[in-house]
Amino acid sequence: MFPVFPVHTRILYSYCGGREGGTSLAVKHGILGILAERPCHGYELKSRFDELTGGFWDLNIGQIYSTLERLLKEGLVELAEGREQDAERKVYRITEAGLAELEQWLARPPLKARPVRNELYVRLGLLVDKDPARALALLESQRRVYHLQLAELTRAKIQLARAQGPERLRREMMLDAALLHVEADLKWLENCETRLRARGGMEV
Repeated sequence: MFPVFPVHTRILYSYCGGREGGTSLAVKHGILGILAERPCHGYELKSRFDELTGGFWDLNIGQIYSTLERLLKEGLVELAEGREQDAERKVYRITEAGLAELEQWLARPPLKARPVRNELYVRLGLLVDKDPARALALLESQRRVYHLQLAELTRAKIQLARAQGPERLRREMMLDAALLHVEADLKWLENCETRLRARGGMEV
């Protein structure tokens, strides 16, 4: 049994662009991929999606059902016949059109990189010229946040190293992605601080 890391879910989810278009497509095709394995109801899809992404994707049951409704309208999934069909236990299965859509999506790379959107950039942009001292304080505050995230992720990696099972590799790859992103953000903060201090004649 692998642990689910809620803090790391938020970290990696933020780097995946929140609910931008590319993320919506990933959810859509992730659901199709799960249904290609076997028919499922909504809560089974949620559980399987969490397993698939190593617990690093903040997907709620409402998003599952809204995506299923769109897939039904597009003819990519259908309700399974002869199965329990009450409101919360409707069983869905993939159609031939859904299989074709899934294969096309898997075969093509993303057309563009994820846009970088972070409220820190807006705050920093407002302070750099107006109040450099506050901008530096903001960078230091954010550095503490990233160091806490880094420590949490490092502990999770140590914990995961003791785990066994076929899902370990997938979770390790997700965890490494989160770690590398946080490390890159720390380097960016250091670069921003150095440039701010150099421009303002402050001591580094």
